[in-house]
Amino acid sequence: MSLLGTLIFPFIITFICFIVFQFYLRRRNFPPGPVPLPLIGNFHQIDLAYPHRTMVAWNKKYGEMFTVWLPKPIIVLADYKVMKDALIKHGDAFSGRPMTFVYGIFSNHQPDGDGIILSQNEKWIHQRRFALKVFRDFGMGKNLMETKIEYHCNKLIELIHYDISNGKTIMNLHLPVAFCVGNIIQDLFASVEMLMIDCYPWMRFFLPKYYRYCRNGFALQKFFLDHIDEHEKHLSHEDDEPFDFIDAYIKEIKKKTNGNNYNKISLALNSGDLWTGGLETTVTTIRWAIIYMIRFPKIQNRLFDEISKVIGAKKVKWLDRNNMPYTLATIYEVQRLVNILPWHIPHATTKDIYFHGYLIPKGTTIMPQLGAIHFNEELFPNPESINPERFLKEDGSLRLINEFNPFGIGKRSCLGEALARMELFMIFTTLIQNFQFSTAHGVAPSLKRSLGMASVPQEYECTVEARHHL
Repeated sequence: MSLLGTLIFPFIITFICFIVFQFYLRRRNFPPGPVPLPLIGNFHQIDLAYPHRTMVAWNKKYGEMFTVWLPKPIIVLADYKVMKDALIKHGDAFSGRPMTFVYGIFSNHQPDGDGIILSQNEKWIHQRRFALKVFRDFGMGKNLMETKIEYHCNKLIELIHYDISNGKTIMNLHLPVAFCVGNIIQDLFASVEMLMIDCYPWMRFFLPKYYRYCRNGFALQKFFLDHIDEHEKHLSHEDDEPFDFIDAYIKEIKKKTNGNNYNKISLALNSGDLWTGGLETTVTTIRWAIIYMIRFPKIQNRLFDEISKVIGAKKVKWLDRNNMPYTLATIYEVQRLVNILPWHIPHATTKDIYFHGYLIPKGTTIMPQLGAIHFNEELFPNPESINPERFLKEDGSLRLINEFNPFGIGKRSCLGEALARMELFMIFTTLIQNFQFSTAHGVAPSLKRSLGMASVPQEYECTVEARHHL
């Protein structure tokens, strides 16, 4: 070995030992958790298709709050009381968002992010407050919204009846349901590769899907920006009444009284957030619900019996839910099982906070793990099995379970929860009211989900038969 090599080799070994020592020394300041490896953390230990299973196991081993390294520390909240304490009692301190590499591509890596879902601090307060105001103005949770959902339900039923009348009884319901809820964006933010790049940004150079993601993401952003320009042309006068969210936002931009909180890029990102968050989650949940109805026909038959008794052949109304406990229980159970966002959307601390015996630094990523709660066998016996009765009391009335929160809790709970609940009930009930779903070619759809950050079912076909006696 040369003299230079003799001098450098001990230095490299010493440097590596120092990095490893610092890494493991840092762990002492965080809640316990699985032992990570330097550089990769615990990524290799997680079931990427069913991360809740890994989190449930770690919850049993390390307790209600533990740390996972990816490779930065992520504090996982795996208990309802702890989650409630963090997100409600200390909501301000836990309402931030981590500045992820992938999403930052489209927001120019602004320190407080952008859009509704992944912004924080004053930026987020303005975006969310404005969105809620517009939603209220346009009838969120009111009769106006119900009328719109009913209209699209009718169009969905007409479309399926048309196919049946033309001899098509074996169908893939993905597109019809998606068109009912709205235009579809498939898999844009559902790739596990994007999670890996968020954790390890250097991996973007080795994952071809990253470049496709960027290309599609910027194309989508351009689509919204072009759409915004068209709206701006037609919204010629400030006194014109806004027709939709984009019109209302453009009017807010023109007021020029809110600094940089309102601009076209923010509007484009907000539109994307609302489009993906509001459409794909609902569409995917309904697709899963149909799978479970096919695989468990007794549940489907009991649902139809309740629908026939309460509604008959009339149009489904939102108020009907008050007399349909089994239907609601089935929807809740499907939501619990599907665990639509198994990784949830991470939070971040906005300041240093002493919480449950630990000083958590500002900017620490926090993961409220709803899956670990929804699959807790003490709360939900046989959690991997479908059982709508767990949401029913002995007298058959609906049983509300505090620990069941598919839309999240606290300041960052789902913005469109009211709309999503109405859509799920009205669309799913209308489908079961009008059609019977069964296997295609005798093959039941798989319960295996596609690998990714969202719980997306594998593509499937099913036999659809009209209920003629209606």
